Amino acid sequence: MKSIIFALSLLTFGLVACRDNLKEAPFSSLSEDQVFSDEEGLSKATLGVYQIWTSANYADVWSRFILSEAGQRYTTGGILGPGGDPFYRYGHLPSAGAFDAVWSRMYKVVYRANIVIDNARRAVTNDTLATPYIAEARFLRGYAYFNLVRDFGSVPLLLRQIISLNDRDLIYAPKATTEEIYAAIVEDLTFAENNLPDQWTGENLGRVSAGTAKAMLGKVYLQMAGRPLNKTEYYQRAAEKLQEVVGAENEAKYNFGLMDDFRDVFSLENERNKELVLSFGYFINSSNPNGNIFPFNLFPRGLVNGDEQTGFGYTYDFYKLYEKADTRRDFTLVDRYVFRGVANGGAQPGDSIIYDPQTWHYRVKRTGEIFLQSNFECGVAYGKLARVARPEGSPAQGYSSDLIELRFSDVLLGLAEAYVETGKPAQALPLLNRVRSRAKATLVRASDVASLRQAIRRERRLELTGEFNTVYDIRRWGTLKEEMDAITPRQIINSVLTPYNAKFEIYPIPQSQLDANPNLRQNDGW
Repeated sequence: MKSIIFALSLLTFGLVACRDNLKEAPFSSLSEDQVFSDEEGLSKATLGVYQIWTSANYADVWSRFILSEAGQRYTTGGILGPGGDPFYRYGHLPSAGAFDAVWSRMYKVVYRANIVIDNARRAVTNDTLATPYIAEARFLRGYAYFNLVRDFGSVPLLLRQIISLNDRDLIYAPKATTEEIYAAIVEDLTFAENNLPDQWTGENLGRVSAGTAKAMLGKVYLQMAGRPLNKTEYYQRAAEKLQEVVGAENEAKYNFGLMDDFRDVFSLENERNKELVLSFGYFINSSNPNGNIFPFNLFPRGLVNGDEQTGFGYTYDFYKLYEKADTRRDFTLVDRYVFRGVANGGAQPGDSIIYDPQTWHYRVKRTGEIFLQSNFECGVAYGKLARVARPEGSPAQGYSSDLIELRFSDVLLGLAEAYVETGKPAQALPLLNRVRSRAKATLVRASDVASLRQAIRRERRLELTGEFNTVYDIRRWGTLKEEMDAITPRQIINSVLTPYNAKFEIYPIPQSQLDANPNLRQNDGW
């Protein structure tokens, strides 16, 4: 999903949480009957489902990043403190606001998608016209549930529109089983792949396509093959599905492929590039100043603007995993840069700021002094985003970088993993090396299953860190205890690491949802 100027959301109310499913929050003055009176209204309502992914609510977008990236052996605090707290040290509780924020965003997507799905044929009686809109909404609903099930496991499964207070089976829905949720996801994505165009062009470029659905379905199958379902037969299904979008003919069919330069993938000049299988667009202008919060929260202070609020970092051991010639290293992690902005933290504009791996601090090269904050140690800042200053007049969070959800390199590594797990290492190796070759990294020569498995898992970190994958990969591989055991006390700022407990294999149901819905039950151990 690339940059799109999202149309006015024409839905009459949205799902914020179970307790206020039916609270009116109008997005426009048009009624549902007016919206679904013709194809134009249906189109705008469908774009309204996309819009939820980037609507201005920075807490939950940041929380999605933290829930999917913190809590592993290479994460620690940033220059300005432990922005991933308490998740990077496993001190979280069901009452943490991050859980409710992510839950609410995903159910807003589900709610709007259900309205489109249930009303599309009111607007357009011709199935040929109506079905692609339904397919888009079903893809977005399926992807929302994929996020929910990976975060929380069993959750309520709402597959039709809530119309009135009589729909108590939905308003106070109990949790469906994990198997039921994955079955619904597969059904939605299968419908999408069978009813969407192979690719979009012109003003529609960026909408989800059949190729997007196939790639996501393959990723879902990989997740199902691992924990907690452990349905290893799904490795074969993942291989079969991902094969449908890989290879010269298929990549041309769906307009997929790798960019020649890793850094160009994230450039604002390439927001509709062939490597972006799924992303959601932020279009910043004077009338729509809200943007992507990630540069503000992740970039080191002074990388582009001078007021970045870095609260999250990676250990220098992660930086050392990259070879020196690997073009991803100094773009993914910022170990040195030129300070921009107003004088701050002992640095002047134009100063070189360099990370000191011995003391775990950034230092001003000119003076040798610790930059900005000497009260605690910090990690290397994340930088895998377009390093472009905010548009003039936009707020601190108003960066134009799109929210990238799935790249084609993830597809290649997913197919490589599926091949390895189905006993076909010879077919996996070229896919792994295709990703490494683009990064100018040394090609892997291993040929046995065990060595290739480890190489692919390592490569997923090097290639995809920061892109909503790491924690979910660790969980499905069954390596969470190993990750927690590898976290050192030095990584935890002013606190302690909680010992491994099986309950950490999934996040708790938000306490606010349990309070609102008497039919919900907390996950085991919480």
